[in-house]
Amino acid sequence: MLMSADTDYFKSRPLDKSVPIPLYYQLIEVLQNYISEHDNSLPIPTEHELCAIYDISRPTVRQAINELVAEGLIVRQKGRGSFINKKKIPQDFLLNIMSFNDEMQSKGLTPDTKVLTFCTRKPTPEVIKNLEIKAADLTYYLSRLRSINGEPIVLVNTYLPGNLLREILSKDMERESLYHIIEFDYGYKILRTLRTLEIRKAGKYEASLLNIKEGDPIHFIQTIAYIENNIPIEFSTAYYSGERNKFTVEVRVK
Repeated sequence: MLMSADTDYFKSRPLDKSVPIPLYYQLIEVLQNYISEHDNSLPIPTEHELCAIYDISRPTVRQAINELVAEGLIVRQKGRGSFINKKKIPQDFLLNIMSFNDEMQSKGLTPDTKVLTFCTRKPTPEVIKNLEIKAADLTYYLSRLRSINGEPIVLVNTYLPGNLLREILSKDMERESLYHIIEFDYGYKILRTLRTLEIRKAGKYEASLLNIKEGDPIHFIQTIAYIENNIPIEFSTAYYSGERNKFTVEVRVK
């Protein structure tokens, strides 16, 4: 028996038409969360259903679905519809805890940051889970395009818990390091990070910002940063240009 898509999930997660983030890109984030929270092979709503739920055009919906198909997260089955593809096996890596600016400057490079969006936002289920907060809790959303020597190399989308970082919207995120602000302005020491690395294909939005071609390989990294008492203080997703980045992982014998 063919299972039905959970359309109520999407009805409870509206797109924000008041912000300068493309609607198809917001829909991608909703679909990514849907995929992460549901079982393999569950269908997603049809293009017609998504158009009706969000009052958006079919090309907008189709673009979002096409990008997730290209990433291998959704698979189309002829005559049956589109379904969640088999989930990937998570791989854990130990990476250095250092701000982007500090790391680049230590290598003799010149970092630059452009803030695309910095605002309060209702947390998604994925954010609620990773920041260990409640649905009614305030979160801050920070989207930054980061460059080296004038060349954009990474798009970073960050969620921060409002109860720990009150009034952080007043900070200059283009000139100040987020980790420095957390440590020196708020008194929290980041003790560890949990990072997950995948290889994906760049979507139209990431490609346009990173000056690469749609479909080019990117390093997709999710990060959860913890302070004392194992409290999460940051959840972020980063899209690194695969053409311009490589990562070193150190593994030690216990």
